[in-house]
Amino acid sequence: MSAEMVGAGILDIITESLYDKPIVVFREYVQNAVDSFYKTMANTHVKKDNLFCKIWCEDKQLFFLDNGNGIIEDKFKGEMEHIAFSEKRRTLNLGYKGIGRLSGLSYCKRLSFVNILDFSKGKYQAYIIECEKYNELKKVDSYSELSFEEIMDKIGKLYDNRTCPIEEEITVTLKKNKEIFTEQNRGFLVILEEISSVLEQTISEKDLLMELGWLLPVGFKKEMFDTNEKELFEEITEVEENRMATAQGFNILYDGKQLERPIEKKMLRDYTCKFNLEYATGFITFRKSKIVVEKGNLFSGIKMYIDNMLLCDETELIPMLLKYGMLEHTSNELLQTVNGIGAIIYITDKINISANARRTFIEVTDDDSLRFLKKIAILVEKIYKVRYALSKYSTGKKSMEIDSHKLDNLKSAANKALQDLAQMEIDLSPEDSEISKGFYDLTETEKKQMIKKKLTKEVNSQIKLYLAQTTLFDYENAFKDFIIWLQSI
Repeated sequence: MSAEMVGAGILDIITESLYDKPIVVFREYVQNAVDSFYKTMANTHVKKDNLFCKIWCEDKQLFFLDNGNGIIEDKFKGEMEHIAFSEKRRTLNLGYKGIGRLSGLSYCKRLSFVNILDFSKGKYQAYIIECEKYNELKKVDSYSELSFEEIMDKIGKLYDNRTCPIEEEITVTLKKNKEIFTEQNRGFLVILEEISSVLEQTISEKDLLMELGWLLPVGFKKEMFDTNEKELFEEITEVEENRMATAQGFNILYDGKQLERPIEKKMLRDYTCKFNLEYATGFITFRKSKIVVEKGNLFSGIKMYIDNMLLCDETELIPMLLKYGMLEHTSNELLQTVNGIGAIIYITDKINISANARRTFIEVTDDDSLRFLKKIAILVEKIYKVRYALSKYSTGKKSMEIDSHKLDNLKSAANKALQDLAQMEIDLSPEDSEISKGFYDLTETEKKQMIKKKLTKEVNSQIKLYLAQTTLFDYENAFKDFIIWLQSI
């Protein structure tokens, strides 16, 4: 695509539509860093453990620094001044449209890109975009007639380390982080200066680290490899020859703290099972006794990833499946259902399935993408079926005799639904044994409430039996007679 073919409208789309949420700047610049990591690992001796992407915010400036291979020196200017100029390929890189670098345009007054060519010699290239100039340029009548290259020529400029107006800031920043350049002498730095209030607000949110942990391509907590499901986590994070790991994580740090996927051992339910959707793989964790929303469990719902970078969760997934007529129930019912489990879907077929321009869902343009969505829909319907089969069985246990034929049928249906979802043998245990497992972890008040509920249930059943077997009653001494009868059975 030539520069003349791309006009001012593309920048409007980028700044007003594609990147309209502040959190996207983290995704886009980390994507570029991780893409450079893959190139570095493929072309040098540097291992993944020695590659880092450091993020921090200081004095209304947001920094992204990595020690990947960066951009080839004579191609840097072209990549900065052109749109869709990127040499990335869909099957090899997280991002491939070449526009993500402009995601910060709406969120700061100056956007600087520093291509570190030789850290030890202090050699780099810098391309600086004056975002305020761009905002002023949009007010000019002739703006819409400008090509993308003409706009970049007016708002951006290329510098080397000798002429760069922010040379001192760059030098200080790199020296402060010299430890990451011991194994790799190259890198890339992005600086958003005078960030907007909306981005500043996002950064100040108390849940930022958790949000970044869900969003970015990071690894699982070490404790996940010390669970009964450790083989599953080892399998999806293991790198094999000629194949990237399904959930490969990288060293991404925010304010010096290593980011991790915020899933803890205690968030897993009774069963954690792997599934295959042909175009994707994943795992699901659920209770065998009930599927209900667990307050306080952060791992709930369905999250879909491509190259371990979050595309969407159930709040976008369910409405899209309904839009294409792939689900039978209402949005509220299905959202309530899937929020009772925890599941992650990893797209593995990037030839047929790719992210949309906003990177919030997949491109739905052909039979493959529709088939993929249908497979996800089948998974959602299985979860729905399990939820209501378990609910009916639970209700049945409260209202029927334990040896009731109808109750056996409800139990059989629940077992079948569970096994269909888990793809393994599951046998429902009596409700009381399930409850007793966690009884001694409760507070004294909670224990009393549980005991009261159990006693009430037991006494009510005994009262029914007493009334059915007794023919002579004394109203004044009814309770005493009932106690004597209890002692006699």
